[in-house]
Amino acid sequence: MRATLLEFQDYVQEAQSIYLEDIREGNPQAFTRRRKITPYQLMLQMFAQKGRTQFSELLNFYRELETPLDISTVGFYKARMNYNPKAIQLMMKDYLSMIYENRASSLVKFNGYILTAIDGSTLTLPSSSENMEKYGVTNDALENSPVMARVSVLYDCINKLVIDTCVGAYASSERTFAAKHIDELKEMMRYPTITTFDRGYFSMRLVDQLIENKQKFVLRMDKRNLKRYSQQLSSGEDQMFDMTFDRKQTNYYRKDQRFRTKLMNTSYRLRFVKIPILRKDTNEWYNEVLLTNLTQEECSLEGLREIYRLRWEIETVYNVLKNRMKLEEFSGFRERLIFQDIYCCVWLYNLTMLHIMEVNESKAIPQERYKYEMKRNISISIGIIKTYFIQSIMGETYEKREESIIQMENLLTAYLVPIRPDRKARRQESKNKSRRSYRYTY
Repeated sequence: MRATLLEFQDYVQEAQSIYLEDIREGNPQAFTRRRKITPYQLMLQMFAQKGRTQFSELLNFYRELETPLDISTVGFYKARMNYNPKAIQLMMKDYLSMIYENRASSLVKFNGYILTAIDGSTLTLPSSSENMEKYGVTNDALENSPVMARVSVLYDCINKLVIDTCVGAYASSERTFAAKHIDELKEMMRYPTITTFDRGYFSMRLVDQLIENKQKFVLRMDKRNLKRYSQQLSSGEDQMFDMTFDRKQTNYYRKDQRFRTKLMNTSYRLRFVKIPILRKDTNEWYNEVLLTNLTQEECSLEGLREIYRLRWEIETVYNVLKNRMKLEEFSGFRERLIFQDIYCCVWLYNLTMLHIMEVNESKAIPQERYKYEMKRNISISIGIIKTYFIQSIMGETYEKREESIIQMENLLTAYLVPIRPDRKARRQESKNKSRRSYRYTY
C-alpha cells in the first residue's frame, strides 16, 4: 500500500507543474500568484469528497490537513472553475501508463494478453437549462424528464482498472465511444490486448479499425449479424472464414464512400465460434456466437468461453461507481465541476483496486479457513480509503501519515467477502436518485 500511495503522491505533486498549462486551459491569470489554495490541494479535495454539503466538505478537508478553514465556499469553487478537468483526464491516462509499465510483473494477463472490455451506461446529471441543452433528457415528451449523459469505459477485466472514460450527450453512439477507446488503448498500452464487446457494438468499421491497429478482439454477435457465416456453424463449432462484401452488402456505409470501397475490396479472415450455454433459470441451452481475429492456435474454444465469462466483470464497475462511490452526487451543476468529479471518482476507484492488489500481494488471504474462496470487500475498501486518504498523503508529520497507512492496511486486511460460484453480476440502477439542491449552487 505504501508503494501505491507514495507513487500517487509523487506523481500528482509533480503533475501540477508539468500539466500547468493544461490546467489553466489558456487562462494565464489562473494559479499565478500565491493563493490560499494550490492546484494540488484542489485536486486532492476533489478526491476526498464524500457527498456532503459544500461547507462540510471543505471543513472536513481542512480539518484533515490540520489547518484552519480560511477560504469561503464561493472562493473555493471559483478556484475549481479555473481547473480544467481535461487536465485531470490527461494526468490519469499518463498515471495508468506508468502503472502498466512499472507493474508489469504483478499485473495478471490472459495467455499473455491484457483482457479489456468496452461497455456504456448513463449518468443522471444535475438539472439545469445548460446541461439539458447540451446532454439531453431521457424523453423529450415528458415534463421534468431527468437530464442524462452517456458514459463509456474501457476496462481491464482481470486487474479491475478503468483504462479510459468517455462522456457525451445522451444520444451519443456507443460505437463512436468504442472507436475512441480503441485508439486510446493503442496509444497507452505496449502489451498485447484482447478487447471484448457485447451485442450491439458490431460494425465492420469497428472490426476494420481493430485489425488496422493490430489489436485482438472478441465480439458477441447478434443473431442478425453476418448470418451467411454464422448459420454455417452448429452448436460448439469453430471455423475461420474469408469474409467478403459486395455492393449490396455495404449499403449501410454508402455515405462513407471511401470506407465502402475499402470494404468491397478487402477480404477479412475472421473466426466464428458458436458456444453452447446453459440458462440457469430455465435449464435450457442456447448458443452465443462470437466473432474474433484470434486464431485457434492463439486461443482455444475453451479459452474464448473464459474470455466471454471474464467480460462480465465490466458489468460490476458501474454499480461500484454509482452506488458505492456516489458518482452521480456531483459537487455542482456546471459542466466543469461535473467532469472533475467524474474523472476523480474513476481515478479513486483505480487507486482502490491498486491498493487491494498490493494488499493481496503482501498479505495473502488464508483460504483454508473458509468454506468459500474469499476476497477483499470492495465496498468497505472504498470507505476505508476515502476516510484515511488525505491524512495518509498530506498528514502534518511522517508519523501521522504512517499511522494512517497502517490503519488502512489493517482494515483492508480484516474485511472479506466470499466469492460465490456461478454468481452473475447484474448491473443495478443507481439507488441514490435524490438531488440535494445545496450541492448545485455552482
